[in-house]
Amino acid sequence: MLRPARLSLALLVVAACSDSVHGPRDPVIPDPVFGRMAFEQSCAGCHSSRDAFDLNAFGFADTTIVRRAVKHVDSSTARNIVAYIRSLGPSQHDENVRLFQPKGTPVTGDVEFANALFGRDAWPSDLTTSQLTSIDPRTVQVAIRMPVWSDESSNTDWMPDFPLPSAILEYSGGLAAGAIAGYHAAPTRDNLIRAVNALRTADRSSANPGAPCLLDDTVRVRYRECFEVRRWTSTLVALHMLRYGMNVDIGTQIRDIWWDVGNAARKSRSDRSAPIANSAENWVSWMFLGWSFDPSKHSSSYTGGGFRQVGLMRHATFVALRSQVARPRSSLNPYEDLANAVRFAPAAWTTAVASFGLRQLDERQKSGDRPTAAQSAMAVASINSALTEANKKVPLADRAKLAAMAQPLLAVLTAQ
Repeated sequence: MLRPARLSLALLVVAACSDSVHGPRDPVIPDPVFGRMAFEQSCAGCHSSRDAFDLNAFGFADTTIVRRAVKHVDSSTARNIVAYIRSLGPSQHDENVRLFQPKGTPVTGDVEFANALFGRDAWPSDLTTSQLTSIDPRTVQVAIRMPVWSDESSNTDWMPDFPLPSAILEYSGGLAAGAIAGYHAAPTRDNLIRAVNALRTADRSSANPGAPCLLDDTVRVRYRECFEVRRWTSTLVALHMLRYGMNVDIGTQIRDIWWDVGNAARKSRSDRSAPIANSAENWVSWMFLGWSFDPSKHSSSYTGGGFRQVGLMRHATFVALRSQVARPRSSLNPYEDLANAVRFAPAAWTTAVASFGLRQLDERQKSGDRPTAAQSAMAVASINSALTEANKKVPLADRAKLAAMAQPLLAVLTAQ
């Protein structure tokens, strides 16, 4: 829910959210009809649900809703809003549930992650490509906490602190505003895609003077505003899944907005004057959430780097190699994943990790799967980088073993 100071659940609204609608003064019985009117006019601009579905879904207590609402509407209106929310039906979740938390709870640390995944603190030397591919990252217990829906004391939650700014809603003739309205009128998968794509275009288009997410433009970027806009968009996607089933097919591109939230947090760290609060925690949790639905996307240096930032090197290693086996054919990424995996791996894991990655590349090459000729030099550089990094961490005998495994791979690449 909105934070008292920062407007987290939009029952606490910014100046842009009107508090002009009130129910009957001091009603004997709170009126859900007036409550819906009040919510739509005073609160819906900050809630992507627009109909208080999220407040009901997460079972916020009546006292909590009233306490936050009375900062912006009178007490009888607050009680009407509660009556409206209760008219929506039973809650689905506790307010403290962490959506998409693998197996419901995190493990306590990096070693515990390995023990839960492999049964021991080691990368299995006999693990095959097909076995790793069969591991669904969404079911792997990790030592990070997924965001709760609303946390008044922190930004490590889903709910943004502010509604969407006019620069997002009005860009390109109000494309995003129209797409959002279209989705709410007919909440189909196609309309969700249109709304999310319109929001993503508005938040990062260089043609939009108010775009906050020009992450590579150090002059125009506004990290905090970008983080808020992307969280708002993320709630639109999550609420669609809550309404229509957590496994509803919306496509990985749409879920990728979650990865984008983490990227805003990651990039904000370059702005020492005003980085996003809890930047490392937000970086790793949001990126992992987006990555877990499609490990074939994005450089493993980003998601893995988030785990590395918080000291979870085994997690980072898993991300790199699970990405490697998911990559499409004719890609440079599997070679980069090898280098990242070796860089992330704890010393005791390094020989097994490097061996797995090299075997996986050998399987690809033998099946005719190779990077383009133009990428061959970069693939060679990635293998050599992996060997150099491994040599810092493995016994002398293992260095020779890994070099022998790499030699035929390098020969194929240099012959292209």
